[in-house]
Amino acid sequence: MAVERRSIFNTTLWTGLFIVAAGVVLLLDRAGLVHAGAIFRFWPVFLIVLGLSMAFGQKGGECCQGSAIGGGIMALWGALLLAQNFGYLTWGQIWPIVLIVIGVLMVWQSFRLKGMNLHLGGKMHPTSVFASVERTITDQNFQQGKAETVFGSIQLDFLSADIAEKAILEVAAVFGSVEIRVPSSWNVAVEATTVFGSAENKTRPPLATASPKTLTIRGEIVFGSLEIKN
Repeated sequence: MAVERRSIFNTTLWTGLFIVAAGVVLLLDRAGLVHAGAIFRFWPVFLIVLGLSMAFGQKGGECCQGSAIGGGIMALWGALLLAQNFGYLTWGQIWPIVLIVIGVLMVWQSFRLKGMNLHLGGKMHPTSVFASVERTITDQNFQQGKAETVFGSIQLDFLSADIAEKAILEVAAVFGSVEIRVPSSWNVAVEATTVFGSAENKTRPPLATASPKTLTIRGEIVFGSLEIKN
């Protein structure tokens, strides 16, 4: 089954580059060649780059709006912190801006059509922005889907669902959490990338069968959590 992957949003790449850069700066600081404190004032640039790559690395479509919004929020937060580090803004000015953005997103979320979160034809695309979403999937031929949350939570219950042989679920959690419950007969393969987050597979290994069923979970967890259990 071919699933289109993001080509720009690579959390492992950006996080690795940031860690390498931080290590080089600390090494040069110990050698007396640079002043680490002055350079680390630019650390919010990491959030800006990560957020922009996440926002503009999408292929388009409703199913990608959660990641785009989360990337935009992360980039905005990085820009505000960078401005604060250089004295252009104070904490007293930053928080009203954050409250305005949160309020606007909550109003936008309240006017969204509820029907577009339903699964159809073996696919589903639940999205949560500053909200909690619970879905019970009963599709007996589930094939693929996406679940995206930004400052919210998503709970997916696959206990009444079934797959023919293999299925793929892509998740994106930005300052949010995704909890997935699967039947004990399914094998779960987690290929999610985490950045300051966690991805835990708490499922029990299924008994060996002639026709094993595997759910592969891919995606990005940024300052969030992913938990899979039976």
